[in-house]
Amino acid sequence: IPKEKKNRFPAVTKNEPSYQKCCYGTASCAFITSTEADVQIPRTKRLRITNSLASKVDMKVHCKSGAHDLGEQIVRPTESYEFRFKTNVMGTSLFFCSFQWGNEFHYFDVYKNGRDDCSKCFWTIVEKGPCLYGVQGVCHEWNKN
Repeated sequence: IPKEKKNRFPAVTKNEPSYQKCCYGTASCAFITSTEADVQIPRTKRLRITNSLASKVDMKVHCKSGAHDLGEQIVRPTESYEFRFKTNVMGTSLFFCSFQWGNEFHYFDVYKNGRDDCSKCFWTIVEKGPCLYGVQGVCHEWNKN
């Protein structure tokens, strides 16, 4: 009679929906209940910010997340600033930027987990606010200060 294999994690089975098995290319795995956290696989996101201001002036852009400060960038008219990042496993990724030109100063969340379902988020910046490039009618108001 063949000997039964013992399950190292007897409370966890592959088909049990209340658990997610997370192995990020490592030999060790973690088991997390879906009630404890909504764990997501980190994804690479590419953000591009294009200066489409009608006034044809330079725009100062300063982007940050909770963990990263990308510093100030000067984006000339019709030119773009681009960066990449990986989303976090908790599904709370957020990148926000300040935009300044002339006497104008605005903020906007250029990537907000749950709102932005894009691997390439290309924003065109106009005076009224940022618009998601290539998606007609998807323009946003600036964040309230």
